[in-house]
Amino acid sequence: MKRNQGLSAALFLLPYATLFAVFVLAPAVYGFWVSLHKWHILSPSAPFVGFGNYRQVLQDDLFRIAFLRTAYFVLMVVPIGNALSLLLAVGLAQDYKGTTLYKVAFYLPVVTSVAVVALLWRWLLSAEFGLINYYIGKGAEMVNSLGPRVISAHAASLPWLNSPALAMPAIAMLSIWWGAGGNMLIYLAGLKAVPRELLEAASIDGATPWQRFWRVTWPLLRPTVLFCLVMSVIASSQVFGQTFIFTGGGPD
Repeated sequence: MKRNQGLSAALFLLPYATLFAVFVLAPAVYGFWVSLHKWHILSPSAPFVGFGNYRQVLQDDLFRIAFLRTAYFVLMVVPIGNALSLLLAVGLAQDYKGTTLYKVAFYLPVVTSVAVVALLWRWLLSAEFGLINYYIGKGAEMVNSLGPRVISAHAASLPWLNSPALAMPAIAMLSIWWGAGGNMLIYLAGLKAVPRELLEAASIDGATPWQRFWRVTWPLLRPTVLFCLVMSVIASSQVFGQTFIFTGGGPD
């Protein structure tokens, strides 16, 4: 009986396994093989150099700079982005009236082209007429009106796209806003999979909403959290489009 079940499972997995082998595994193996050669697409020969290409890359200053910049970007985007997605999912899991509209609104940026998203945020972060600087200025005026002047007027004209210190946080804000809706739906699915019987039992025992979340929901949500974290790290490590369109790779 178990043998028949295993055979049936293998047959169902065969189409996916075939596609995975042809379009994922084989290109990965071939790419690794190419990396062991001095390869040029127009050259008739490709001498075998072993791990020489890897040694050369590790000694390249530009590679180290790019690696550290990417790691910095990942450390900014992944924790904040996943925390925001989980917060949105917890809020929308209550099924209040109008939550469907909010789900669509939060997910809409995910299916928007990176070019559109980057251009939109370039306008928002403009030092001359950007809405973000405008509201920062209004907030500064409000705070300063309550007492001593504690926020400089220059805060309303932050050079988000021209400052080496602000450009990466600006790209991170764009990326978090752009991708939050995707993980939100995954977290929503994970929250919906938590048995209501366990939550009701905890409520009857006198658990507060925070205790129900931390003691019941969170342990059952850990596989979903792990999946979202892994996928977020992969996506953030491959960042290119928003950086290229947003700042052209700059400043500095």
